[in-house]
Amino acid sequence: MRFEDKQEIAKQLRQNFFEKVVAGDALYVDGVMSPQTIMLVEEFSASGVDMTAAWSWTPMDWVCPACGRCKADIVRLNSKQQLMCRLVEHHDHMKDLLETEFVAACKASEKIVADEFGKRFAARASQMVAAYDNAIICDDCNTADAKAKDAVSADRNFSFSPGEIRKFVKQEKNRPHSIDVQIALEIWRGHVSTFALRLKIAKRIAEIAANNVHWYQELPLEQRAEVIRARAASFSTVTFGKEWIYELTGDPRVQEGIFRRGKQQAPTEYPSDKDVEYVARVTSSKHWLAVPEEWKCPVCRRSKNATVRQSKAGWIFLLSEPGFFGTPEWRRGGREKICGECSSLAVEIGKEGVLRAGSNGSSNYAQYVTAEELKQVLIPQAHGRHNVNSTKLDEIMLTMVERIRMMDDKSRKLKD
Repeated sequence: MRFEDKQEIAKQLRQNFFEKVVAGDALYVDGVMSPQTIMLVEEFSASGVDMTAAWSWTPMDWVCPACGRCKADIVRLNSKQQLMCRLVEHHDHMKDLLETEFVAACKASEKIVADEFGKRFAARASQMVAAYDNAIICDDCNTADAKAKDAVSADRNFSFSPGEIRKFVKQEKNRPHSIDVQIALEIWRGHVSTFALRLKIAKRIAEIAANNVHWYQELPLEQRAEVIRARAASFSTVTFGKEWIYELTGDPRVQEGIFRRGKQQAPTEYPSDKDVEYVARVTSSKHWLAVPEEWKCPVCRRSKNATVRQSKAGWIFLLSEPGFFGTPEWRRGGREKICGECSSLAVEIGKEGVLRAGSNGSSNYAQYVTAEELKQVLIPQAHGRHNVNSTKLDEIMLTMVERIRMMDDKSRKLKD
């Protein structure tokens, strides 16, 4: 491929990206040019926009995991009458503490023996003592975290998690937060003993790293499996717009989905009551708690218990919210929760349809399939993967290919 051709492809991809943002069709990002931002600028009579990168990394329907406010309720004017669209990355300060302890341990030795790998070992190990994962929250919640720590005289290396911030902030629409100091104090008191233990662990890890007795062996980026896999997939998908990577090995899945080949065997092992309890409380608690006990998958009609299946990591329970073709509420939050197996099958069917239609398509393959079509082709089994009625799928595939081509034509006309 000529350099000029690559430039033209990159230019077109960039144009397509910003067109989606302007149209409000970019599911995972936002920007100063999005319809919601423009509407809010007009609503607040703002002179401009003060937007952080984190705001642009999140969709228009994003909700703060700490205070629970949506973007329209977070914005307000700053002193320059600009619309403040400010989200930040909130993190546990243990990583910062470990780095400080590492430097101190190195300098405390008569001769520094640690190297760059020791330092990176300390950084990687910091996750072991972190109380929560880094999160994107609104700037008001991040400020409330600092105010609460000062108010309760918490250790300077401590920070409240998004869930804890939600308990003590008094949130209002388009205003900074006030805080309930008593609730913040109770939360901090509940952390005192475990935080002291975490400090000891952090100090010990820093000493191990500083004395160069760590076990971390770093591979160059180009040798790491996840980098190799991601680079190949990116080249195939982004550069050419199709998932052609499997064709390189002669794998015929691009013509007929691999999910059609052979029969998914019925499971030979079933989860015990303890297995299900462990799934509900540990491995898949977020998904398990997202639906009531009497829930049944709207597509395959399996119960919660029957949806639990064995994976390489053990027993799991997965839910998904795909945007099927014809779904009125296509945005996240307005979709019906279905089991992970039904969602995976919808993606595979949509992917085959895109390839058969010769379409550049979209990575959201479920949008080409209706829930009713999925019901017609799947053959469910408890605690296992679905089988497929291939004959019925062939009938449906004709309709789907025509649908995809019509959607492509409509998309081209809109661009023209």
